[in-house]
Amino acid sequence: MNGFNVPVAILNFNRPQMTRRVFEMVKQIKPRKLLLVADGPRPNRPDDVRLCAEVRSIFNEIDWECEVHKKFSDINLGSFKSNSSGLNWIFDTVEEAIIIEDDCVPSVSFFRYCEELLERYRDNPNVGVITGYNLGFPAVKNNESYFFSAYTLNWAWASWRRVWKQVDMDMSWWEPRAGKRMLQALFPKRKEWTYWFKLYEQIRKGDRRNAWDYQLILSAFKHSQYCIIPSVNMVSNIGFGPEGTNCFDDSSPMHNQRMFELQFPLIHPPLVQRSGQVDYAVFKSRFYHYVPFSLHWQILSRISLLIKTISPSLHAGLKVNFGKWRSTVNRKKFNHS
Repeated sequence: MNGFNVPVAILNFNRPQMTRRVFEMVKQIKPRKLLLVADGPRPNRPDDVRLCAEVRSIFNEIDWECEVHKKFSDINLGSFKSNSSGLNWIFDTVEEAIIIEDDCVPSVSFFRYCEELLERYRDNPNVGVITGYNLGFPAVKNNESYFFSAYTLNWAWASWRRVWKQVDMDMSWWEPRAGKRMLQALFPKRKEWTYWFKLYEQIRKGDRRNAWDYQLILSAFKHSQYCIIPSVNMVSNIGFGPEGTNCFDDSSPMHNQRMFELQFPLIHPPLVQRSGQVDYAVFKSRFYHYVPFSLHWQILSRISLLIKTISPSLHAGLKVNFGKWRSTVNRKKFNHS
């Protein structure tokens, strides 16, 4: 009733409708401190000026006692630079925070869950991130409220300054042989460690676009920090589609997932430890079978956007039929993970 004590940060750009949905959830818990990061309009997209302004105007509706900090860019920095510099600014400003992206709608219980676990594991060096995201991962034991994983998941998450300050966006410490040994020690299955080794080698060589969340994951690998994953899903990503920054496939089983409320009081696991078997299941469902980031899918998504521009009616028909097929393929892969 008197406001939520944990600082809440929202990463924004040019999607007012999605930002509105996130804001309405945040408004329910009335955080006493709100940190807002927003990228600027792209010079080659005339609509961005209006859309970015609409996003920022939403926060003029804050009608509760709240200390508001803003980092609004006048120019477009791009997703990587805007979010990474924004996260630097957030954790320079506060010791701990809940981070929400503009297309990720959390449930109400997500906030209390983060608050309790931020306090419980504040000084535990083996815990790095608390996520609200669970895409049907294996069930927890003994009705526990959450489990630990080597895989850092974001979208809606919470962490501490001590964790973010360890993240090296430039991978300056990475050396191929040492990196491979680290991954092999962490993941005994060849499919698992080779996936990550190839990904980070591509980033190092400049063959793959860098991303702040990839670096957050790598930092957790390096420092043996685990992610807390809840027993039920508490965040829905509504940002999938042709106009998304990275997530183009709106038929993906990860799009617009159903949210649940976690029950309290929380039932805590007795030990902070991960399971290689559980991690492998998370890997297969969240990363290995996740096709929207592949090059061929990005090309198809761009073609789809072009057809939509030329003939909306043709695009609508193709989208329905192709979407049903893609959804069937993705869900079969997910269910067999």
